[in-house]
Amino acid sequence: MRPRASSAKNRKSFEFHAINQSALYKVTSPKKLATILNRTELTINALLQSDENYREFTLLEEHNPFSQKRKKARLVQTPNRELRSVHQRLLKLLQRIQYPEYAHAGVKKRSYRSNAQAHQNSKEIATFDLTNYYGSVKSHHVYDFFLKQLKCAKDVAGIMTRLSTHKNCVPTGSPLSPLLALHSSLTMFEDLESLANKYGLIFTCYVDDLTFSGSTIPPSLEREAVSIARRHGHSINKRKTRIFKEHQPKHVTGTVIINGKITVPYARMLTVRRLQAAIDGKIESFGFNEIKLHEKLAGVLNEASYLDPKFRSKALTARANLIQTTAPQAGPALP
Repeated sequence: MRPRASSAKNRKSFEFHAINQSALYKVTSPKKLATILNRTELTINALLQSDENYREFTLLEEHNPFSQKRKKARLVQTPNRELRSVHQRLLKLLQRIQYPEYAHAGVKKRSYRSNAQAHQNSKEIATFDLTNYYGSVKSHHVYDFFLKQLKCAKDVAGIMTRLSTHKNCVPTGSPLSPLLALHSSLTMFEDLESLANKYGLIFTCYVDDLTFSGSTIPPSLEREAVSIARRHGHSINKRKTRIFKEHQPKHVTGTVIINGKITVPYARMLTVRRLQAAIDGKIESFGFNEIKLHEKLAGVLNEASYLDPKFRSKALTARANLIQTTAPQAGPALP
């Protein structure tokens, strides 16, 4: 595992450290754990005994009339206020641990853009998608992380596992889940990185998105990646597997790489055009009022400018138009 060093510029405000320097390392008792989590033992015990720690609901299938894309229905488990606060505390502590070079989600100073940047100069790219990723990170994976990597006492590892999992797996709606799932799946990701090294490839992961790139993607890569995932209790969605050749646009986690440059996916550009057309009254607004349309346009263009600086001026204009639209209108001048 290749740790990422802390930057001198941000050392005072945020510093990464080795796992054995974490406040969570070798916690020996529930009392000490409660202190580290800024809680009383009574509060922790109440959470452990509660049956109402999560709100579970289904997000219905959603169709975006502007991008023409659909999001499938999905089950979400969100922790209640007190447990969420505990998750945020755990997240803050885990975020300080040095993380692998290949990890780009849930960690400081990384994003889906940095994930794509790792591959932008590669001739060929292969992308894979882990099926039901959070649901496949089981309680025993999380327990092993707290016990074997953080080397906590068994009862402490059990408490942290019970606090951070729901129905035997990592919850989908917690801010802690991306980083906890990463740490709890490190052995799988390390094996995938070893696979990449064997073929001289670059490997990154962004939550459940796996990306390999290099001069040539070997024919056996998919089969070997599937085998590794299966060995660790995960599975790869073969329908979402993509192999991009040298002169093809390469879709990598919310971006498109064209001729070595990261740019904005077509669906996002379509969204911009259709939102502007709705604002101009050229197409229907699908029930959104003018302010909401401006909010959506400003949001999409802001994200586009994050990927590609050439959209910066458009994003600033959209933001200014939004402010103008939402500003209180002055009344008529008094005589």
